[in-house]
Amino acid sequence: MRESTHRRADIQGLRALAVLLVVAYHAGLPLHGGFAGVDVFFVISGFVITATLVRELSETGRIRLGHFYARRVRRLFPALTVMLVFVALVGTLGSPIAAQETAGMTGIAATLFSANYYLYHLGSGYFDVAAGLNPLLHTWTLAVEEQFYLVFPVLLLVSWRLGRRWLAVGVIGAASVASFYLAYKYSLAFRIGGVQNPARFGFYASPSRAWEFGGGSLVALGVPVFRRLFFPAADVVAAVGLAWLAAGLLLLDGPGVLSASETVLPVAGVCLLLVAGSGQRSLVAGLLGVRPATWIGDLSYSFYLWHWPLIVFARALWPATPHIAVAAAAFSLLPAWLSYRYVESPIRRSPRVRGRLVVALAAACVGLAGTASAGLALTPHVLSASPEVRSWQRMERLHADETTGCSDDTPLGGRSDGRCSWPVAGSRGTVVLIGDSNAGQFTEPFVRAANKLGLTATVATLSSCPFANLHVSGTNIGDAPCWEFDHASLRALLRLRPRLVVVAARTDHYVEGTKIGLGGLSGGTTYSPSAKALLWRTGLEDYLRTLGSAGIPALVIHPVPVLEIDPGTCAVFRVLTERCTADAARHSVDRYLERSVRAEDAAVSAVPSASAVSLEPLLCSARQCPSTRRGLMLYRDGTHLSVDGALTLTGEFARLIHSRASA
Repeated sequence: MRESTHRRADIQGLRALAVLLVVAYHAGLPLHGGFAGVDVFFVISGFVITATLVRELSETGRIRLGHFYARRVRRLFPALTVMLVFVALVGTLGSPIAAQETAGMTGIAATLFSANYYLYHLGSGYFDVAAGLNPLLHTWTLAVEEQFYLVFPVLLLVSWRLGRRWLAVGVIGAASVASFYLAYKYSLAFRIGGVQNPARFGFYASPSRAWEFGGGSLVALGVPVFRRLFFPAADVVAAVGLAWLAAGLLLLDGPGVLSASETVLPVAGVCLLLVAGSGQRSLVAGLLGVRPATWIGDLSYSFYLWHWPLIVFARALWPATPHIAVAAAAFSLLPAWLSYRYVESPIRRSPRVRGRLVVALAAACVGLAGTASAGLALTPHVLSASPEVRSWQRMERLHADETTGCSDDTPLGGRSDGRCSWPVAGSRGTVVLIGDSNAGQFTEPFVRAANKLGLTATVATLSSCPFANLHVSGTNIGDAPCWEFDHASLRALLRLRPRLVVVAARTDHYVEGTKIGLGGLSGGTTYSPSAKALLWRTGLEDYLRTLGSAGIPALVIHPVPVLEIDPGTCAVFRVLTERCTADAARHSVDRYLERSVRAEDAAVSAVPSASAVSLEPLLCSARQCPSTRRGLMLYRDGTHLSVDGALTLTGEFARLIHSRASA
C-alpha cells in the first residue's frame, strides 16, 4: 500500500464527499439524497476503527481498551465542547426561540453522547419543536457512533481470541445482519421490542444503525482477501462502487421516506470504494485523494460540527434573506479550520495528554459543555420576564385537543372517560370535529360555539392523519395507525349519529408535499400533486357520502393560509425587537391552495348533505394574510393558528354550526 492503513488519501477524500453531501443537503441545495452522507461516514468509521484495532490485534494479540477510548476522547471531546459552548452563548439571542430549551437539553445529552435517544424521546407531532430548528440536532450521529464503539472493540477482541480473523468476520457479519433486519422492520413501522415510534427509533437508534459500521468493519477484516481478488481489477471495483453510491444518492428522496433497503446501495458503494483503495491504486482512489479533497476530509469532523448550528442561527436571524443557509454553510469552513488547527489537532497529537490527563480532559469537557448547555436550556425562563417573550409564549400554547390528550391514535368513541367531549346541561345533540392537527387548531372556537348553541362538542384528532378514505405514506405516524383511526372513527360516527361532523385537514400538506404519498383502495402510491388531488377528492367523497347516507351532514373547512415564515423559527433577538412577523401575500396563498381547495370542493359538490367553507376572508385582507392583528399573534407556526387566533373565529363557527347542523 502507498500509505498506512489509517491515513489513506482516498479515505480522506471519501470523508470530504460525505461531509459535503450532508452540508449541501442541510443548506437546502437540490440534493435530496445528501443526508446519506451520514451513512457514508458510518461505513468509513467502521472501516478505519476496525483496521486500527485489527493491526493492533495482529501485532500484539490484544486491544488496549484504555488507549482506544483515550484516543476517542482526544479526538472528539475538545472540538465538540468548543462548539457546544459557542451554541450555548450565541443561542441566548441567536437561537430560534421555539427550540432554545430543546437545544440546551440536546447539548446536555450530546456531552454524554446520548443525543440520539433524547431526540427520539422528543415528541414528533405538528405542535412539537421542529427538528430543523434545533442547532444541535446533528449531534445524534456522534452519539450513535460512540455507542457502537462501547460494544464493538470488546466484541472484536473476544471473537478474535476465540477464532482470529474468520470468527470475527462471522460474528460481526451476523450482528450486522441482525442490525439490518431491525432497521428494515423499523422502517416499515414494525414495533419490535415494544418501540412506540418504530420509524423514528430506526432512524436515531444505534442498534438499527450498527449494520452500516459493520459493513465498513467487514471490509477492513477482509482486506487480505480483497487484495488478492481485486488487485488486478481495482479500477473496475472502484467504478462500480462509485456508480452504486451515485445511484443510491439519486434514488433517495429525503429521510422522511427512508427505509433500510434504500440505504443499501450507497452503503455498498462506499464499501466497494474502500475495497478498491485497499489494493492497487485505482483512478477513482487517485481522484478522491487529490489535495483539496483531503484538506476537506481532514476538516470533516469540525466542518460537520459547525455547519448546522451556523445554518440554523443564520436562518433564524435573517429568515427572508435568499440563500442565507448556503452562505452560512460556506462560512462554517472558517470556524471548522480554526477548530481543527488550534483545538482538535494539537490535543489529539499531544504526547502530554495521556493517562490521568485524558480523564481530566473528559471531565472538564463534559462539565464545561454541560453547564453551558444547561444555561441555554434555562434561558427561556429568564427571558419570560420580557413582555415580548411572554406574548410569544402565549402564542405557543397547545390547543385543547393536545392538552386533554385527544390528539392520538385512539379513535372516536375509544375512550370511556369522556374527556374528549364537552357536554352542556340539557344538550340538544352532539357535533363532532375530526381530522389532523389542522382540525385540532379549531378545538377552542368549535367547543365554545357548540356549547353556546346548547350542543355537546366532541373532538377526535390525530396529527398527520387526514379524515379521508386514503392510504397516506411518508408522515410521522405511518399509514397503518391512520387507517385504523379513520375507519374506527367512521364506524363510531355512524353509531353516534351527530347533528354535524366538521372535517378539516392541512390538505395542501398532503397534496403538494413531495415526500408524502397517497394511495387509493386499489393499491399503489403516487407522489404527483395532480394525481394526489384526484385521490383526495375520491377519498374525501367516500367518507362524506357514507355519512350522508346515514343522514349525517358534514362541513369541510378548507386549509387556512400558509405563512411564508414560521414565527417559531424567529431568533430570540427578533422576538425581543418585535421583528418576528411573517405576513403572506394573499394572491400567493390563493395560488398555493388552489389545487387543494378545488379537490375538496369537488368532493363536497358530489354529496348533497356536505358543504365546504373557507375561513380565509376572516384571516386575510384583500391583499395580505397577516401573522398578527392589533398585537395579537394569529399563528403558532407557519401552518397552524394559535389559540388566540383560532378564538377570533368563534362567531363564525357558531354561525356555521347553527346553519349546517341537522334539525
